[in-house]
Amino acid sequence: MIHIDIWEGSDPRPEVERFCEMWGLEGTVLLDETGDYARSLGVRGVPTNLVVDADGTVRAFGVSRIDELERAIDEMLRR
Repeated sequence: MIHIDIWEGSDPRPEVERFCEMWGLEGTVLLDETGDYARSLGVRGVPTNLVVDADGTVRAFGVSRIDELERAIDEMLRR
C-alpha cells in the first residue's frame, strides 16, 4: 500500500511523519505537495481514501470506513 499526502503546506515531511506515527501507518508515503495528482483523481477535500490498482485505475473513491476500505482492497486484489 502506498499513502499519498496532499496539501500539507511548505514543509510536509515532519507533519506526515507525526501523522504516521500517531496512527501506526507503515509503508511508503508519497508527497503530492502541489495537489496536482489529487486533482487529477478528483479529490476535493481531505481525508479522502481511494483504491487505485497497479495500472492507475481508480477502483474505489471516497471509502471512509475501514470495512469499506478493506472490502474495496479485497475486491481489487481478486480481479
